[in-house]
Amino acid sequence: MHDTVVEELFDNAERAAAGTATNPRWSPWVRLLHRPMWERAAATDVPTGPRLACAAFDRTHYSDAWRMTMRPGMPRDPESWRGVLRGASFPVVGREGGEVLLGENAGHLDFRASIFVDDRQVTLGTVVRIRNWHGRLYWAVVKRVHPFMARTMLRRVHRRLALTAPSAAERARSAPFPAAPPRS
Repeated sequence: MHDTVVEELFDNAERAAAGTATNPRWSPWVRLLHRPMWERAAATDVPTGPRLACAAFDRTHYSDAWRMTMRPGMPRDPESWRGVLRGASFPVVGREGGEVLLGENAGHLDFRASIFVDDRQVTLGTVVRIRNWHGRLYWAVVKRVHPFMARTMLRRVHRRLALTAPSAAERARSAPFPAAPPRS
């Protein structure tokens, strides 16, 4: 761990001074030690800010939401967070402000996944409407693993986006210089 921290300090200094540096790949040992220390998603109510998720169905049989704090340099565009639902190419049902709503209607149930990003946090919310007894049976099994999977997927994408976000030196270098004050 010590070697990795020292290498990153020197890389940040080189990046700030010269504008170039390589990002060394962490060793498997460092990645293993870093992973369990990463912030975990916290349960929350489906926020009222994302209007698309709240208005998705007239009647909802299940809803949950998981929230994580944004780190500096992370993308504020909800489209960047669509990787949360990796492996499943759900169609985009709607976009509004800082929210993108994904979902699908099936014969047995309908679901919507809302990714809502504001300046301080990202929230993954799910709302489900059950249509018949097939849906109740299916959801009785799926709802046991759904919270674990939602938390895990959000945490994985949060970590990936945070680790690939531009450093403070890169953000400072790309920021426009403030205008000079007028001379008197």
